[in-house]
Amino acid sequence: MTKRMHLNLNLRGIGFHRAAWRHDTAQPTEVWKLPYYTRIVQAAEKAKLDAVFLADSPKVYSEREPLAMSNEPLTLLGALAARTTNIGLIGTVSTTYNDPYDVALRFASLDHLSGGRVGMNFVTSSGDVIARNFGYDSHPDFELRYDRAGEFVDVVTALWAGDYVDHHGRFFDVSGRLPIPPTPQGHPVLVQAGASDRGREMAAQRAEAVYTGSSNIPNGLEFYTDVKARARRLGRGEGAVKILPGVVPYVGSTEAEGKALEAELEDLAIKNIDVIGQLAEELGADFSGYDLDAPFPTELFPDHSRWKDGQSRLNRLKAWVRDENLTIRQLAIKVEKGLRNVHWTIAGSAEQIADELERWFRAGAADGFNILVPLHPKGTEDFMEQVVPILQRRGLFRTEYDGTTLREHFGLAVPGRNPAGATA
Repeated sequence: MTKRMHLNLNLRGIGFHRAAWRHDTAQPTEVWKLPYYTRIVQAAEKAKLDAVFLADSPKVYSEREPLAMSNEPLTLLGALAARTTNIGLIGTVSTTYNDPYDVALRFASLDHLSGGRVGMNFVTSSGDVIARNFGYDSHPDFELRYDRAGEFVDVVTALWAGDYVDHHGRFFDVSGRLPIPPTPQGHPVLVQAGASDRGREMAAQRAEAVYTGSSNIPNGLEFYTDVKARARRLGRGEGAVKILPGVVPYVGSTEAEGKALEAELEDLAIKNIDVIGQLAEELGADFSGYDLDAPFPTELFPDHSRWKDGQSRLNRLKAWVRDENLTIRQLAIKVEKGLRNVHWTIAGSAEQIADELERWFRAGAADGFNILVPLHPKGTEDFMEQVVPILQRRGLFRTEYDGTTLREHFGLAVPGRNPAGATA
């Protein structure tokens, strides 16, 4: 069978551009209403996407955040499960600010109610802002967060197996079992996001799909081959973990139209946001006394030990300054234009975007993609109606669902059956 790519839609309220709420087609007052999300997710299901993906960080970054729009993932996914039939439903949970028994029960319950369509994206969270929301003075350090995350996932998967658990570890003491049996797909699909060395090792050990940020094919290839090699060394098969980098597509009927949409959103953002202040706050730096148009002073980067966000993000910021000799102002604008993330961005016609997705896929840099549309609902519908049919005509993406569970969509083995591998 010809290998086909996997496609998830990242379901963020108004879209992944910070100025999306100001666009003429945006519906910012609708993001708290179920019909808004139903329209988006049903469009994705009509296009036969593998899943919708709800990222989550229970915080507002700062007073400079122009608009915070984020529903609690499982609440929204539960409602959407009743309004869809086949599409997968992936929700995010913090292993730092939750308990494994409660999380195991909530995700297993939704997996049953949805007929086996649920995935759990586990993250360690970032920043002291979120810590204060939960009554702590500061966020745990990097190594501690990953140690806790590993034990957290082990406890959750043991509970999902349906047996009595008697676990006494460094972080958790759990004695008991869930009041429900294993789910229709064995247990929810485990999804992970993290590009540091610890993150990669966690992915190789425990994840079944990895949401990652790669800005070009060489970066994507390096991550893909490294995580797959680590998984093989642990006895896992080639298809046991899917690598799904994020991509931000600006879709137009022509190349000019796609680029015009990107330029329009970026202009709306840069004109109305204090990008210098945003960067200073993120880095914990004081730019007073510095020439904003001189090369970025590398001493203003925090030590990795003081950085409470993802380590891969700090590495990417340093690489941008090193490789492009950016000034303070240029870095601030680049961070803002990059949607405060490290994902690959492409603007052009539907044909051009399909070409690039195919190029990444055939190069071996991805098993598929997480689609981060810059603007909902317009961006979703443009991608589903214009880009997906091209991929389908090329035989790169399904035209019908082959199964009913998320594991079947991803070609993953049911836990306890063929544990060493799965299909493409």
